[in-house]
Amino acid sequence: MKNKKIIIFIIIVILVLISLLFLLRNKSTTKSYEKPKEQDIKEAKKFIWKKDSLENHNMNKDIINSFNESIKTKEITSSLIIKDGVIVNEYFKDGYNENSEFPIHSCSKSITGALMGIAIDKGYIDNVDVLISNYFDEIKHGNNDLQKQITIKHLLTHTSGFISTDTSIWEDWRKSSNWTSYMFNSPMQNTPGTRFRYSTGNTHVLSALLEKVLNKNLFEFGKENLFDKMDIDSIKCETSPEGVTDGGNGYTLTEYDFAKFGLLYLNNGKWDKEELISSTWIKESTKVQVERGSLADYGYQWWIRDVGNNNYHCYYAQGFGGQFLFVVPDQNLIITFTSNYNSDDYSDMFYKYVNDISNSIVKS
Repeated sequence: MKNKKIIIFIIIVILVLISLLFLLRNKSTTKSYEKPKEQDIKEAKKFIWKKDSLENHNMNKDIINSFNESIKTKEITSSLIIKDGVIVNEYFKDGYNENSEFPIHSCSKSITGALMGIAIDKGYIDNVDVLISNYFDEIKHGNNDLQKQITIKHLLTHTSGFISTDTSIWEDWRKSSNWTSYMFNSPMQNTPGTRFRYSTGNTHVLSALLEKVLNKNLFEFGKENLFDKMDIDSIKCETSPEGVTDGGNGYTLTEYDFAKFGLLYLNNGKWDKEELISSTWIKESTKVQVERGSLADYGYQWWIRDVGNNNYHCYYAQGFGGQFLFVVPDQNLIITFTSNYNSDDYSDMFYKYVNDISNSIVKS
């Protein structure tokens, strides 16, 4: 009887040990297949610009070297040449680097144009032909019949007829307590749709309109639907005295993040296989909507011109003082500049640089 109890005890001990070993092994296995943390996934997918040589992308090294020597003597603070989605040439003036944040001034308009496209894509607004009086009671119930004719498209193409703020009234407008009301209370200069008059005020009214439609700060809408998805971490934007996002002039970001907008448009609105902006909006924004009969035509918050000896279609954002983002789709080319000029008198110099860079590409 005693031996029988000992045997039963030993069997129980063995079973307990086997159970413990099974539990320990199962716990170890579970730990090794632990679900990755959300932060780890984001870091793994974070966009990082790749770099490559000029030669690997059929670009004449002598032409680009001459370009690099030239810009060293100018007030250009940074420049990127991106070919086939990779950086093939970069320049940062002494005191600046890839982490430096630059005010891009009126290049901000192209970002606001992109956010308008997203709002239309998502159904917040029907189309560009909607009257802006639908969103502003000051116009709807006011006595200005010309303002009642203004559409979203008129604002996008600077043909609204509103007074141009980018003139001698700039300081007066910026010092006013409400930039939107300033526009509505100023005399109209033209019948809507009849004349191109470049004006940051047009884009500001677009920003105010979007914030009314979205019932949200436009910069926050941009973070949710564009900036965060593209890992544009450096971006900031000022607001007007009435609290509206300064979509016409207020964005600041690094040169690397700035160039991402060019890549997004070059890829027809797709980023990491996700469509952030419809290809339809990209096409409409970057084709000629207003023929100006001068060096550049205009789309939806983008300038348009041909570049290089082969007259390649190019659209670009331009900001005061020498801020540029050029996109040349047929050459799979993006060129950026930030500068410290105190006027726009140097535009021809930048156009020449872009022509030279375009001409440096040898067809394979």
